[in-house]
Amino acid sequence: MKRISVQLLILIMTVLLFTGCNTYTDEGAETYQINNGGAQIQKINQEYTSNSYNQTYRLHVEEDAEEQVEMLNEVQSATVITGQRKAYVAVVLENGDTKGIPADLENKISQQVKIADESITHVYVSSNADFVVSMTDYREQLQTGRPAVGLTEDFNATIERSFPGTR
Repeated sequence: MKRISVQLLILIMTVLLFTGCNTYTDEGAETYQINNGGAQIQKINQEYTSNSYNQTYRLHVEEDAEEQVEMLNEVQSATVITGQRKAYVAVVLENGDTKGIPADLENKISQQVKIADESITHVYVSSNADFVVSMTDYREQLQTGRPAVGLTEDFNATIERSFPGTR
């Protein structure tokens, strides 16, 4: 009797262990059936977007957009990084202002970025000194072509701090 209850306990523990390990879900994946044969194929999305943040994992330096923005008389230099149809622009203004950008200049910068890349739907602009330094660092890391560990997480944290309304 004792032997049966020990075996039953081991069986129950094994079933619970396997049930607990089967709770993994792949966020950002789609599953669909083909040819009604019951075969399932999993399609993983190429870009991962968390439900709580607009996190971007495919980042690009947009040199054409940088050149377009730098053509404006009010802008000394610009760094433009894009991801998921959004552009993040760090500008150094000719007047040295780091507190804010006038609305009309922000609109001009946005237009210049959208001229350079028509797929861009949202443009976020800042002249904050910390943001400019961070964006310049991200630009250099992206241009090296080597994967930078933690780059996207750092980039997303910087974007959340600089533009809290982008969630």
